[in-house]
Amino acid sequence: MTFWVALPLLLAAVILGICWWGTNYILHPPKMSPMWVFPEQFGLRYERFSCRTSDGLTIKGWFIPSTSGDKRTLLMCHGWGDNKGELLKQTYFLNETGGFNLLYFDFRSHGESEGDITTVGGQETMDFDAALAWLKENKPEYAETIGVFGLSMGAAVTCVSLPNHPDLRCAVVESPFSHYQELVRRWAWETMSVPHFPLIMITLRLLRMRVGDPKVDSFNPIESISHIAPRPLFVICGMMDRLMPPEDVQRVFDAAGEPKQIWMVPGAYHAKCREAAGMEYETRVTGFFTRYL
Repeated sequence: MTFWVALPLLLAAVILGICWWGTNYILHPPKMSPMWVFPEQFGLRYERFSCRTSDGLTIKGWFIPSTSGDKRTLLMCHGWGDNKGELLKQTYFLNETGGFNLLYFDFRSHGESEGDITTVGGQETMDFDAALAWLKENKPEYAETIGVFGLSMGAAVTCVSLPNHPDLRCAVVESPFSHYQELVRRWAWETMSVPHFPLIMITLRLLRMRVGDPKVDSFNPIESISHIAPRPLFVICGMMDRLMPPEDVQRVFDAAGEPKQIWMVPGAYHAKCREAAGMEYETRVTGFFTRYL
C-alpha cells in the first residue's frame, strides 16, 4: 500500500478515534462529583429510597421532610457530573427556611444510582418519571402539591418533563440549554476548539449508535417549554456562564408562555448563581415557590 493510499485511511481512523473519544466524554463525564455530601451534615432528617425506571435501572434518592409538617414538596434535579449531595448543599435552605419537603435523586450513572452512561437529558427523563412515581406511590399525602427545581442538565430535564406531568404546579430552572446538539457543539468549541464539521457531526452519529437511540440528540428543551404554561416558571442564568450563555437561556425563556420571570445573575458562572447572589438567591427562589405552591 502506497503512502497516498494509506494517508486517507489513517486520517479517517484518527477522526473516528477522536469522535469516539468525544462520545466517551458525553456518556462518561470525566469529573464526576463523589458522594461526600449527606443530609446529616446539615442536621436534616431524611429517608433513603430507591425506585426503578421504565428501562430497568435503580435510582437512589432522599426524601427530606418539612420541619413544620408542610405538605408541599419539591422535586430536586441536579446537573451533569454532579449528584444529589452537590445540589443539596446549594438548596437545603428550601427545607430549612422555606419549610418544603425535598425529594432529591441521582440521575442514572450519577451518585448512588445505577447506569453505565449518562445522555445529558436524552434518557434522564425516565429517572425524573421514576422519582415522581415513587413519591406519589409512597408519600401520597406529599404528592398533591409539587414543584420542581432543576439545575443545568436537571433544568433541561425539567423543561422536557413538565408537559408530561400537568399536575406539577411550577418550576425553577437554572441554566437550561435550548438544544442538545448546540450544547455539544458549543462545549466542544469552547473547551477544545473542535469544529462542528465534520467532528461534531460524526460524534453525534456515533453517540446515537452507542446509546441505541436514534433520537437521543433530539432532546431540545426549547421545543417543550412552551407547553408548560399556564404553570409559573422562573428561569435563572449566570451572566458569566459560557456553557449555557445568557443569550441561549434567554431563547429558552422567550419560548415559554406566561406567567414567567427571568433573572440574570451578575458575576455568576455556570451553576454558581447561588454562590454569586447569596441571600438574594435564597429569597427569590423561596419566594417563588411560596407564592405558587
